[in-house]
Amino acid sequence: MDPNRLEQTIYNLRQNGFQVHLFKNTADAREAILQQIPLSATVGFGGSMTLFDMGIYEALEARGNSAFWHWHEKPGHHRKEVLRSAACADIYLSGINAITEEGRLINIDGNGNRLSGILYGHDRTILVAGVNKIVKNYEEALIRIKNIACPPNARRLGRKTPCAETGSCMNCSSPDRICTATLILDRQPGGVPIEIFLVEETLGY
Repeated sequence: MDPNRLEQTIYNLRQNGFQVHLFKNTADAREAILQQIPLSATVGFGGSMTLFDMGIYEALEARGNSAFWHWHEKPGHHRKEVLRSAACADIYLSGINAITEEGRLINIDGNGNRLSGILYGHDRTILVAGVNKIVKNYEEALIRIKNIACPPNARRLGRKTPCAETGSCMNCSSPDRICTATLILDRQPGGVPIEIFLVEETLGY
């Protein structure tokens, strides 16, 4: 990515009240995230291929943190219970679908648990993204999310949607549609401090 574009995006994010940490690679970002989370903290996860590939959930579990992710249901725990526990955790981790150069965060969800988790209810929210998520503006963010992120996610989830078949958004009315709610963060919300861990690599969808 053009260094000037990256620098301007980070500047605008900070101007909008977000804390931003920049890392050269995934390994450094992973280590920094783990250092930021106390052993006593409970941790909730929103669906994120970036976090999945980084192995942060497994690292937290291995060292003794109570971590809650509906992608990792444990025997005897129901999905709704895991989602509720994630919603009430001390720290919430998630990815970002798109970051605009003017410093806005755009996320699209199917069930809304990730959007609500980002917005409120935790001591801290940590969002992780590669620089591939940076786009020019809100319009490009929607194009990116619906045509780059949603189709592979729909296929991964086994959803019967046109985008899963064609690779492009058809603005469908399928009951399996995974883009039903959009969260736009123009500035740092008052409900929870949001920190952005930005990695100079291509991560996630």
